[in-house]
Amino acid sequence: MPLPTQRPSTWKTAGITAAAAVVGFLVFLVVRGAALPPDDADPLPFAGLMFLDFFLGLTAVGLLPLALRRAPVGAGLAIIALSGLSTLAFPAACLCIVRIAALRRPRLLAVTALVFIAAVAADLAVNPANRAEDYGWILLTALAMLAVLVLIGLNRGAKKALIVSLHQEADSARREQDARADQARLAERTRIAREMHDTLAHRLSLISMHAGALEYRTDLDPETIRSTAGVLRETAAKAASELRQVLTVLREEPEAAAPQPTISSIPALVESARAAGTDITLSIEPALLAAGTDGPAEAASRHLYRVAQEGITNAQKHAPGHPVAVSLRGAPGEGITVTVSNPVSGSRPASSEGLGLIGLAERARLSGGSFVSGAQRGVYTTAVQVPW
Repeated sequence: MPLPTQRPSTWKTAGITAAAAVVGFLVFLVVRGAALPPDDADPLPFAGLMFLDFFLGLTAVGLLPLALRRAPVGAGLAIIALSGLSTLAFPAACLCIVRIAALRRPRLLAVTALVFIAAVAADLAVNPANRAEDYGWILLTALAMLAVLVLIGLNRGAKKALIVSLHQEADSARREQDARADQARLAERTRIAREMHDTLAHRLSLISMHAGALEYRTDLDPETIRSTAGVLRETAAKAASELRQVLTVLREEPEAAAPQPTISSIPALVESARAAGTDITLSIEPALLAAGTDGPAEAASRHLYRVAQEGITNAQKHAPGHPVAVSLRGAPGEGITVTVSNPVSGSRPASSEGLGLIGLAERARLSGGSFVSGAQRGVYTTAVQVPW
């Protein structure tokens, strides 16, 4: 799989170019110094080749930033071709071979190998210091060097491809998790709306009944009328509050009407968990079990039940055999807090931060409360506070 080009930074490119220039200049001095002609030989051919080597090398070094950042193929092949006539360009050519090989394109590798071999052949033809009997060894050395550079480039390309693949998998997993979380929030909001639908229908029925009594009963005394009007006002206010929350979601499909669990159902929930073998204790303030206008609102009461239910379920699933404590505390004007805690033998599995807790956080947010969940000092605690 071809790897998308990854450009090095400007400073990194400048550093690589400077290093290639320094190393190339040292190679130029060593090679040209070893090829100095005898004193009695004509120095002009050697001087011409030296100056040609130097200026072509400067051109190759000048093209290197372009090969590293914008045009690894075009500029890179040009530098490799220049290295046939310039020893100063040789380090830059090696970098370009590695850069092109990292792209992992077979046809491009074949073209690069042909250009490199042609450059070596040009050097053998132009450099008078080469002897015909050494041509075979020079070609073998050049091919071995080419193979090493290509392998280094392929290895770098494979590592980059692996990193890109891991990033893509991580992004895909993150998107899937976000999608599941969004679905969980939507499902929880829909569930809340369905729970509140039955309560809203009951309140509207009460309004209709009392309004009908006022319409048809002409023998009612003023005190009874005031009392009935007060019931109508209170019921209508509660119904309006419930309706505002119901309208936040769309009721997808009808469900059979059924009594919804509230705080008063939590003791039965605890007994059910205890019967299943869970060591569980319950602490609840009596005022929270009061019915009617003295007790918590029905919506908040349902939320608290769901919190207790989810907390007990998570404790049974992720910390089996450990004791579980359920506590409900609160007062009018101070809010109500339900807490489910249990010891854990180690760090809780990452899967525990799942869709159930996302649903609890959504319930707390919709009710204007707060949500906290996590392990501290060997005890995992889930706590939700709602207004009262």
